[in-house]
Amino acid sequence: MQKQNPLMMLFPLETAKRITGPVTLVGNFLAKLVFSIKYDLQKAEIDCSPEAYCVASFLSAIIYAVMFIFVGLAFGTIITRTIGLETIAIMIILSILAFFSSLAFHLFYPRIASMTLAGLVEQDLLFALRTMLLQLSSGISLFETIKSISRSNYGQVSTEFEMVIKDINSGVSESVALEKLAFRTRSDILKKTIWQMVTTMKSGGSVTNAITSQIDSLVEQQTESIKRYSAELNLWTLVYLIIAAAVPSLGVTFLVIASSIGGSGIGREAVILIAVLAFAIQIAMILLVRSKVPKVIK
Repeated sequence: MQKQNPLMMLFPLETAKRITGPVTLVGNFLAKLVFSIKYDLQKAEIDCSPEAYCVASFLSAIIYAVMFIFVGLAFGTIITRTIGLETIAIMIILSILAFFSSLAFHLFYPRIASMTLAGLVEQDLLFALRTMLLQLSSGISLFETIKSISRSNYGQVSTEFEMVIKDINSGVSESVALEKLAFRTRSDILKKTIWQMVTTMKSGGSVTNAITSQIDSLVEQQTESIKRYSAELNLWTLVYLIIAAAVPSLGVTFLVIASSIGGSGIGREAVILIAVLAFAIQIAMILLVRSKVPKVIK
C-alpha cells in the first residue's frame, strides 16, 4: 500500500486519519457522493479510508485556493496596475477555480492511479504467466510458484502476488487470497486469469490448463493490438507529415501572397508564430501517438 501522499495532494493523509470534528462530516459527504472511491483506493493501493482521503482532498483544495488568492493578486495587479474591485474579482475567481479543480482531481486520482497500475500489470503479465506455467509443469506447488513470482522482477505483477503471499501467510487459503486479488485489481486481463485459476482449483481441474489457455489468449490479444496500432500509425504518420511540412510552408506562402495583394508585408512575428504553433502541434501529436502504444511486453 502507498505510504506517500498521492500526486499533488498538499495535505498529508496520515494527518487526515487523525482529524476529528466537523470537517469529518465533509469527508463523509464526499465519500458518499463519490461512492466508488472506496474501491478505487483499494485498487490504487492507497492505504487510507475513503472518509480520511476525502478530508485530505478537501483540506488540500482549500490550501490550493489560498495559494491562488495570491496568484490572482499578482495577475490582477499586473493587469489593472492597481488593487481594486477588478483585482479582487480576479483573486476570487482564480481561488474558486483552484478549489474545485484540485478537489475534483484529488477525488478522481485513485481511479487514474488504479488504471495506471493496471497498465503496468499487463506489461509484465505474460512473462509471469509463462514462468508460472513452467514451474507448475515441473511439479512445483502453486504456493511456491506464486512466491517465486512475488520475488522475481515482474514489476507490478510481483507486487500484486506479494500481497497474495501475505494473505496466505496470515492464514487465508490460496483460493480466497487469489479471489481478493481478482477483486482488488483493475486489470481486466489479470482479473480474468485469476478467476479462471480459482474456478479450476475449486472444480479440481488442472491449473496449468487454465494458465495455458490464458497465455494463448493474451498472445492473440497483443498480436491484434499491434496490428491495429500499425494500421493507425500509417494514418497518423500521414497527418504528421502534413502538419509538420505542408501546413507551415503553405501557411507562410499564403500569408506572403495575401500580404502582397493587400499591400502590406508579412512580419517576422507572424513567421515565428506559425513555426511555434507547428512545433507545438507536432509535440502534441507525438505524445498522442505515444499514448496509443499497445500495453505489451517491453
